[in-house]
Amino acid sequence: MDKIQLIFFFISGFLVSRLIIKVRLPQRIVFWLIGKKNLSLAKILFYLIVISALLSFFIPNAITVLTMLPLLELLRRSYEAANGPSKSVATMLALTTIYGANIGGMGSITATPANGILVTYAVLNDVPGIQHLTFASWLVWGIPLVCIFVCIAALIVYVILRPWKYQKNSIHLPFDADEAYHPFQKLTIWISVSYFFSSFILSLLLMYFPQQLVLMLLITGGLTLLFIFFLFFVPVKGGDKNNPAGVLLKIADCYNELPTKGFVFVGIAVVLAALLYAAGIQEYFFSWSEWTMKIGVPTFVLFFFIALATSFSTEVLSNTAVQISFFVMTLPLAQQLDLSALQVLIIITLSCTCAFMSPIATGVNGLAFGGVKGVSFTRMLLVGCIMNIAGALLISGWVLGVISRLYNL
Repeated sequence: MDKIQLIFFFISGFLVSRLIIKVRLPQRIVFWLIGKKNLSLAKILFYLIVISALLSFFIPNAITVLTMLPLLELLRRSYEAANGPSKSVATMLALTTIYGANIGGMGSITATPANGILVTYAVLNDVPGIQHLTFASWLVWGIPLVCIFVCIAALIVYVILRPWKYQKNSIHLPFDADEAYHPFQKLTIWISVSYFFSSFILSLLLMYFPQQLVLMLLITGGLTLLFIFFLFFVPVKGGDKNNPAGVLLKIADCYNELPTKGFVFVGIAVVLAALLYAAGIQEYFFSWSEWTMKIGVPTFVLFFFIALATSFSTEVLSNTAVQISFFVMTLPLAQQLDLSALQVLIIITLSCTCAFMSPIATGVNGLAFGGVKGVSFTRMLLVGCIMNIAGALLISGWVLGVISRLYNL
C-alpha cells in the first residue's frame, strides 16, 4: 500500500519537473553558472553531481533526471558554441547526472523504495539490530556516505575523462540573458521546495504511523489532487504587472520536449530484465554469491563480493528483484556463518542502487543516456565499471567500519 503513496509523489514530482522547465529555471541556472560565475567545465560537472544527489534525496531519481535534462542540453550547447561538438563533454554531462541521481538515494531511509523494502523485510524476519535502523540514525551515516561517494564519483570522472582537456575557450551562453527570465520563476521555486518537504514529511508519517495507513494515503492523494487543480485551473498573477494572470500548466506542457529516446531505453531495460529473469540468469549470480560467502574469506572481502555481485546483477536485472532475491538467499547464510544479517541486508540495499555501467541498468541511466545527444556507450561502460567497483569498496567498508559501530553490530 505504501507504493500508492509513491505513485502520488511521482505524479506531483513529474508536474513540478514540467513546471520547472516551462518557467525556464534550467536557463536561469545556466545563466548563473556561465553568464555570471563563468565556471570551468570541471566545476560545472561537480555542481551537476551535487545538485542531482540533493534532488534525489527528496524526490524519485527518475524525476530528478527529467528535471535535469533541459539543463544538460543547455550546457552542452553552451560548450559547443565556444569549442565545437564534443561527444566526450556530452558523456560527462550525462554521467555526472546519473551518478548523482543514483547516489542521492542512499542518504535517507525514505529516499528510495529499496530502503523501505529493507526495513519491511528486516521487521518481518525479526532481524537482530533492526531497532537501531531509524530515520534519524540513517541520516547520521547516510548523509556522510553520500557526500563521500559524490566526491569519489567526481574524482573518477576527472581522472578518467579529464574534462580540462576539452575546454579551449570560455563557455558562452546559447541564448540571450532575457530568455533566462520568466515571471513565475520565484513561485516555481517555492512550489518545488514545498513539494520536496511535504513529500519528505508524509513519507516519515507513513513510516512512523503505519497503523494510520489509510489516513496517510487519503491525505497524500488529497494534496496531490489539490496540487493538480492549482496548477491547471487556478489563474496566477506573475511578478510582472504587465502580464495577465494565467494558469501555471497546460496539458501540452506535460508532454512537450520529453526525452522520447530515453523512455525507449527504459522500456528496453524492462523487457530485457524480464526476459533474463525468465531465463534464470539470476540463479548464476546467486550461486556465485553463495559460493563467495562459504569460502572463508575475511569479512571485508566477503562484504565486497556481496556488494559487487549485487551491483553487477542490477546492471541486467530489476534492482527490486535483485534486492529481494539476495535477501532471501543471504539471510540464512549470514546466520549460518555467524555474520550480522542487518549488515548484509544494508550492503545489498545500498549496492542495488549502484548500477552505473549501462543505459538499461536503471530508469535513471536510460533517461539520461537517451536524453543527452552524443553520449558514448563505451565510456559509460568503462567509467561505470570503475564506479561499481569503487561503490562496492566504499559501501562494504562503510558498513563494516561505521554502521556496525553506530548500531553495535
